[in-house]
Amino acid sequence: MIGRIGLSFLVLWLSLSFSTQAQPRPTQIDFLSGDQIHTDLDSLRAWILAAHPSPFVHCSEIEFEDAWEKSRKTFEGGGTLFSEAQMVARICNTLKDSHTGLSLRSFSMQLGEVYGHIPIEVTTVQNQMMIEFADANSPLNGTEVVAVNGVPARSILGSALPLISQEGDAQVARLRMAEKLWNDIAPFVVGARLGDTVIIELADGTVEKLPVFSNEEVAWWNESKDRSESIEWFLPEKPNEPAVLKIHDFHPSNASDFKRQLRRAFKAMYNWSKEDEDLDLILDLRGNSGGHIAVMAELLPYISNEPIRIPYGAQIRTSNTAKDQLAFRQRRLGMRSQRYSTNLKKMNNALRGATSDTLLFVPFDIPIKPHRKFVYDGKMALLFDGLSASASVSIASWFIRSGRGATFGEPTMGSVSGTFGNPVRYTLPESGLVVNIASARYFTQNPVRWEASPLLPDFPVNLTLSQFQFNHDPVMEEAIDWLQTQP
Repeated sequence: MIGRIGLSFLVLWLSLSFSTQAQPRPTQIDFLSGDQIHTDLDSLRAWILAAHPSPFVHCSEIEFEDAWEKSRKTFEGGGTLFSEAQMVARICNTLKDSHTGLSLRSFSMQLGEVYGHIPIEVTTVQNQMMIEFADANSPLNGTEVVAVNGVPARSILGSALPLISQEGDAQVARLRMAEKLWNDIAPFVVGARLGDTVIIELADGTVEKLPVFSNEEVAWWNESKDRSESIEWFLPEKPNEPAVLKIHDFHPSNASDFKRQLRRAFKAMYNWSKEDEDLDLILDLRGNSGGHIAVMAELLPYISNEPIRIPYGAQIRTSNTAKDQLAFRQRRLGMRSQRYSTNLKKMNNALRGATSDTLLFVPFDIPIKPHRKFVYDGKMALLFDGLSASASVSIASWFIRSGRGATFGEPTMGSVSGTFGNPVRYTLPESGLVVNIASARYFTQNPVRWEASPLLPDFPVNLTLSQFQFNHDPVMEEAIDWLQTQP
């Protein structure tokens, strides 16, 4: 089952390498003139062409220009903030780059200042909209939502989909992202506003009334259900069970603590293996939308007994905005991986030293070396889903190409060849909408290739309604069964 993460933690819009800046203060603009929308869309087009390293690897320049022109014409007489957001997404989505698009967190905050949020989180199971979380003890958990204020729940999801970027052809991942935006756009779609109560219609014919939350209230609600740690690990409780390492993200609040937890996990597995040589490991990256490559690099020495170059290198587009923002984010990170310090320093020096509007390729020459003592070389299974992206896709790409083990779940937000990254943040001058534009792409293999198809699991697993309602985890169960049958 997909983890219960709030929109505030959908860091697909971060990057493969850097964490975000603080969000700008949202505006309360709700209607813009045609001239204002044109100014914003013209600015967006210019920024993409100036900042993006390879805007036309998944689309043609003709398709991009056509999307821009049609978006300008759609609301020549003006439109709402939501209308402009759809046009911004329409232009960005032609690139099929998940790191280039509308900043969903910022947009939900802007929209939320007027319309608010509904405090339920949904997921699609067997083509039905199921409530994954409302409250820890809510009777709504695990039920099917049919409509909100008479508007079909699937129609609300359909309104969210056009706002979501995707990496290449990763359509399943786009759906999973849209589900996380559902409760943030629902009030607008159904005609509710702050202070209202909405009617939730359930499949069994009953109805529930829920208040529309403010930005502050939904932030508290998200915090009440989100986990606090980036990493969790569990040793077997019964004979023949595997160890499980769950990494929620690669952008921990405390990178040093992340490193310590990782070391403790593999030290514990090492000590266990001295008593039981058949200890298996499940690496769970479901819901992990990425983070910093230096944090990602801390994991690989523990699961590979050979040096690895992941990523193989990065293609970077320089601009003054990129230099300023990325340098700021590096200072905030406060961490340098021992194994990646030379590579990152080389990349940063290249970025600082290049003139604006230069396209560079920076190879990551220094490989990640196996841990001297606690490297794990036993049987492994990898779990991922549509919310697994960016740095998680890089690990999955290596895992699959190296034959390290079998994979389970659903297609990721990214391909075996790599993903874009290092997004630069821009604020559109009239609406205040925030957009992210990738300034780099990371290659995971040599020779360099660029593919549109997402990573596919060796064993696709689809959640059934009964499994969802009884809180079963068929992905984990199938991985355990597979490990137990391997010699």
